[in-house]
Amino acid sequence: MFLLFGEVVRINRRLEGMRACDSCGRSKQFFHVTEVNYFSFFAIPLFPISKVADYFLCGGCDTSYASEGQQLPSHIASVKNVITYILVGYGMAGEVGRMDQIASAIIGESFSVEEIKNISYLISKEDIFELLGRAASTMNPKAKSGVIEAAFLSTYLCCEMQYEDRLRINLMGNVLGLPLPFVEAAIENVRSNNYYGVQRLIVTI
Repeated sequence: MFLLFGEVVRINRRLEGMRACDSCGRSKQFFHVTEVNYFSFFAIPLFPISKVADYFLCGGCDTSYASEGQQLPSHIASVKNVITYILVGYGMAGEVGRMDQIASAIIGESFSVEEIKNISYLISKEDIFELLGRAASTMNPKAKSGVIEAAFLSTYLCCEMQYEDRLRINLMGNVLGLPLPFVEAAIENVRSNNYYGVQRLIVTI
């Protein structure tokens, strides 16, 4: 009987019409994408268990948005949260220029001092993994890859990668719903792009 029951994900992609895309800078066809996890019997979906994904997708550049009226791509906030979390954690809250460099490399967005202050306060009150978990359903795989790239690049900037550093990145991937091979592919993409020109900080004692 164990093999008769399980779960299956149903994906729905509905055309929503034309709208402006912040990433493209042009008006493009948009789609509403949902992924719902169903309890199944003999691989037949019976009733929904949880919503895995719910976002609006640009048909031109594959950029995801949290809602129909959202102007910024859905991964922008998560990328900035992760960059701040890692650099602040390594005692490098003052490296505003480096944070801005990473954000520019990954998402093409600048990173103001005021934003960093606000995010630093946010992550002092809320768990970064919970923040990522809540945002996960609004991001497509491309967006989630950007979050992992930001986490890896931020860690690379601060130190030689240790076991606990890689574990932290893997856990971020896990809360985003990503398998380990996907996380590894995102990391390798940063390496193959020569770390987007970001140079590691040299700490002298």
